[in-house]
Amino acid sequence: MSLIENLKSYSEGIKISSNKNQLLNSFFEKGFPTIQDEEWKYTSLKKLISEDYSIEKNGSPLSHLDISNHSLGFKNKIVFSDGKLISTPKIEGITFSDFSDFECSTSDPFLQLNSALANNGFTIKVDSNTIVDGVIEILFFTTTENSFNQYRNQIIIKDNAEVKFVEKIQNLGSSTSFVNHFTQIDCGKNTNVEYNKIQNNTEKSKLIDTMNIFQKEDSTCNINTLIFGGSFTRNNLNFEQNGSNCESNMNGVSILDKNQLADNHTFVDHKQPHCTSNEMYKGVYLGNSKGVFNGKIMVRQDAQKIDAFQSNNNLLLSENSTIDSKPQLEIYADDVKCSHGCTIGQLDEDALFYMRSRGIGITEAKAVLTYAFASEAIENISILEVKLLAQKLLAKKLNVDLDFSV
Repeated sequence: MSLIENLKSYSEGIKISSNKNQLLNSFFEKGFPTIQDEEWKYTSLKKLISEDYSIEKNGSPLSHLDISNHSLGFKNKIVFSDGKLISTPKIEGITFSDFSDFECSTSDPFLQLNSALANNGFTIKVDSNTIVDGVIEILFFTTTENSFNQYRNQIIIKDNAEVKFVEKIQNLGSSTSFVNHFTQIDCGKNTNVEYNKIQNNTEKSKLIDTMNIFQKEDSTCNINTLIFGGSFTRNNLNFEQNGSNCESNMNGVSILDKNQLADNHTFVDHKQPHCTSNEMYKGVYLGNSKGVFNGKIMVRQDAQKIDAFQSNNNLLLSENSTIDSKPQLEIYADDVKCSHGCTIGQLDEDALFYMRSRGIGITEAKAVLTYAFASEAIENISILEVKLLAQKLLAKKLNVDLDFSV
């Protein structure tokens, strides 16, 4: 059966509230997005949703070796196995709990599906004036074959708090997996948040990851997205600035090969004055890979003194690789500084010639230049372990042994 047939069969056997039932009916009525939908015009879901996925979880036990093999070694871990929360840390000033439902007004089909049927995820509440020492690592493991999983997560960060996260979603089997992932972050006044997403899953893994971030005044939020693995990855990253002096920073790196697809959609809604946003996405495409970037910046009428920067730069290192890039600006205020830029090209032939004339092989020369191209986005990551991992994955993807130092 197709995914939507499986979802209909599954929903008939469970009881949900009238509000959730309304969302579910709306989803079934519209169905999954197609390339006729503007937000999905470059990304087809046809093959992805035609597969037969298991909605019920019947996975294998998770071992300590599984966790250590995919962890960056941080002490504070949140661990999920096939949707079940199996481990949370103890940190003063922070409350961790299992799935707790919350409303999210949306017309997005995947969020409607998530709102209606998701019953796995976490809730994190960070108390006011809490400065977290170290990093909180969040690991989602899948062991069920041909599985469809949904997570619904909420992070509430009270005023004057600081916290850093690293997230990884990992399929432990060789079969296909599909995850519909949603995280909402509420940033209080004068908060500082960094969230790093490591997306390096198996060859048959599919991910749709949506993150909604709401910021109050004087808050800073940094989201870093590293895409190296997985057959299909779609990231929807949405910022809403609801106070003055907000800062929203987004950095993304996609290094793809074979038939991989990565689609990054970002939206920054500047609703209050004296705010900034900085957006830098780099893409390197080999084999038959495809990239999509759609970045939208909205500046509302009363949002004066806005400084918004957006950059999307791409390298096509194969004749069969492609990229579709669509930067968008909607500005209704007159005292703003907004800019966007997009480049699509290949490696500089003069630089390659220079390096080869110094005795460097063509493969190594391309790798060094590619790393130099991608490193600008990586450099903004503040966590040493994440930065080193990004370097190692880049070298592995290029099939060379390079020793990069941070």
